[in-house]
Amino acid sequence: MRVGVVGCGAIGTEICDAIDHGVLGKERGMELKFLIDKHPERIEKLIKRLKRRPEITRTGSEGLTEILEEVDLVIECASQDAVREFVIPALHAGKEVMIMSVGALISDEGLLDEIVDIAKEKGCRVYIPSGAIAGIDGLKSGAIGGIHSVELTTRKPPRGFEGNAYVKERGIDLSMIESEKTLFVGPAKEAVRYFPENVNVAASLSIAGIGPDATKVKVVADPSATENIHEIHAIGEFGKLMVRVENVPSPTNPKTSHLAALSAIATLKGIIYPVRVGT
Repeated sequence: MRVGVVGCGAIGTEICDAIDHGVLGKERGMELKFLIDKHPERIEKLIKRLKRRPEITRTGSEGLTEILEEVDLVIECASQDAVREFVIPALHAGKEVMIMSVGALISDEGLLDEIVDIAKEKGCRVYIPSGAIAGIDGLKSGAIGGIHSVELTTRKPPRGFEGNAYVKERGIDLSMIESEKTLFVGPAKEAVRYFPENVNVAASLSIAGIGPDATKVKVVADPSATENIHEIHAIGEFGKLMVRVENVPSPTNPKTSHLAALSAIATLKGIIYPVRVGT
C-alpha cells in the first residue's frame, strides 16, 4: 500500500517511522510516497530520520491532483483545516483516507456528511483511529441498543494548553494555576472548536455514540497531573461504561498523547493484517 502523509508533527513523525523502519514497513505492506507540511523545516527534520526518503515533498496543496495518483492511502495528521483541504480531494480521487484531526468532522458543519457521501460514491474507506482514549468499541456496540448519555472529562497539566486561543481570550494565566481549574464545560461540538489541539477524542466519542450536541465535555487544567487524563462515563440500555486513560504525553508535543500516535499505527496495521480484533 502506497501512503502519503499530511502533517510532519509528533503524530506524523511516529507514523512515518512505523512505515519506514517499524511495524508497517515496505516488507510488511506499506511504502511512504509523499510528505506534506506547511513548515519545510519539519519535513527536513523528519526526512533525516528515515531510511527511505519519500519521492515527493510539498508545503501545501499545489499539484495535489498529480501526487494523489502516486498513493492508495492519505493520512491527515496536520490540523482541522487540513481535513477539508486534503481529505476531500483525496476521496474524490478514489483514495482511502485516515483522519487524525477528527474534530473537524463536527466543527465544520456538513463536512462529515460530505465525506460519507463521497466515500460511498467512490467506494473508499475512511479510517478514524480511537486516538488517546479507550472504550470506543463498547460505545459503538452500546449505540446499537441505545445510549442515554456520554460525558468526557479531559484533564491535562496547564502547559498542555499553552498557546490555546480560548484560554488567551479569557485572560487565563496558565503559569499561575496552583490547583485544578475548569477551563470549559459544554457540548463536544464547542469543545473541539475551542480546544482543537486537546480534545479530538470528544469528536471520536460523538461520532461513535450520541452526536456532538448531546456528548458533554469538561476540560480541566490540573498542575498536579503528570499525564493527559481522559475519563468517559456512558449510560445506555446496555448498562454503564466507565473508562479512565492516563496517557503519557508525546515526548515532542505535550498537547497530544503518545497513545494517539500508537492508535493510528494500530489502525494502519489493521488495514494490512487479515485478522481484525474488536468491534
